Amino acid sequence: RGTNTMTSSTPSPTTTGDTRPAGESLDYNTATDGEADVPVVFYATNTPHNPIAAAGVKARKNSWLFYQSLLPDLDDDVDLTLTSLAKDLGLSYSTLSGIIRAHFRMQELPLVTATNSEQWILDTPRLRVIDREIERVGDNHEHIGLVDAALADFLTPTAPSQHVPTVAEIRRFIRDFIDTHQLAVDDTDEVEPTLNVAVHNNRATISLTCDKATAAIIARHIDAH
Repeated sequence: RGTNTMTSSTPSPTTTGDTRPAGESLDYNTATDGEADVPVVFYATNTPHNPIAAAGVKARKNSWLFYQSLLPDLDDDVDLTLTSLAKDLGLSYSTLSGIIRAHFRMQELPLVTATNSEQWILDTPRLRVIDREIERVGDNHEHIGLVDAALADFLTPTAPSQHVPTVAEIRRFIRDFIDTHQLAVDDTDEVEPTLNVAVHNNRATISLTCDKATAAIIARHIDAH
């Protein structure tokens, strides 16, 4: 998939309950007695002075930076590149392809990216579900921008030690937002389904081409099981 970055005007992010725009730097309380400043609002995964939480943040940040560094040039043979990388990383081709697609997607979501870079809450499963659900919008940059602003607001904490939205909660939010604002692509042309199976060293990759509505139904069944 292409990685066109939005060039149209990005909608202004909605504000959270604490009147702070999504993506804006966190507010901090001024500490006393020589202690470091403590943010007013933050996720439980970013609890100050918690070494386990800090290690988790570091792991998610390193994972982000690592996969961003692996994004192939779209002028290259992406299939060949991913096949080689999957072998090096000990991952299946389909798993690595999903991760890479998710990281490409974040280039289209600058507000979500900025929000995540504040606290590093988006792990691989959350990134992948964001990519899969936004597929319903197609290549409409204006609609993608609306989802970007709304999702950035949704992912911005509004209370101390707040629960990080789960994969299911993120999926439900994006689906509801797209359906409520009627942003999904309405395909009128029929697509002839085609199924391809490629075998590589005793491993098989199955590729199905079909209309987006059918793909969405199949994706939901896969997620459920």
